[in-house]
Amino acid sequence: MVITTTRHGVRLSQHGVVVSEVRALPGPTHSVFDVLAALISELAPPGRIGVLGFAAGGMMAPLAALDWTRPFDAVDLDGDSFKIFRQVCPQWVERVRWHQSDAAVWLGRQRANFSLLLDDLSVPEGGDVFKPAVSYAALPPLIQRRLQPGGIALFNLLLSPGDTWTRSLAVIARGYQAVRLIHLDDFQNRLVVAGEALPSAQVLGRQLRQALRQIRSRQAERLQIESIFGDAS
Repeated sequence: MVITTTRHGVRLSQHGVVVSEVRALPGPTHSVFDVLAALISELAPPGRIGVLGFAAGGMMAPLAALDWTRPFDAVDLDGDSFKIFRQVCPQWVERVRWHQSDAAVWLGRQRANFSLLLDDLSVPEGGDVFKPAVSYAALPPLIQRRLQPGGIALFNLLLSPGDTWTRSLAVIARGYQAVRLIHLDDFQNRLVVAGEALPSAQVLGRQLRQALRQIRSRQAERLQIESIFGDAS
């Protein structure tokens, strides 16, 4: 992990890929983390929220800029990154119930279900950063089982070597009644939103752009949304 001091905080990267953009004050990161924060802010139903793959808390500054104050559970194997978060963002530490553990093991042990679960896991491999194998195997059905009725699943996806987006998205979307796919102009990531019922792609696009403009994120004009299942309007 390479740690770089920035104007607003620190940046964590692996093999040139930004893993976490950490701001010390509320505001945009102009990255994927802004879009994830906006999705949580706009879509999370009442109830328990879980973030699988917290790193150093790149979503916290845009969440704070969106006036989000709800606490949530976060799990990660990397304790050093969480120490960085505590140093850079002490004012938000109490909003995060942090657990150092394997994400799938931790989630499988939870007794209470979640209103929203986010898979933001990544691993370095061969000079690049990818999703761990569990994100396309055991984790998607486990996430679906651990959602409360009306719950929302979010996935921050990267394509695995030798795989295709069609096959990867089919694994993630299986079993959900409504799925929205978000393309990002500036990043290879694709974001998936899944649940029993969701706003249409058009409505969700308006909601996200409004939230991102509110925090002055450049991502507001650099995303497209399509419907995989559910209302395609």
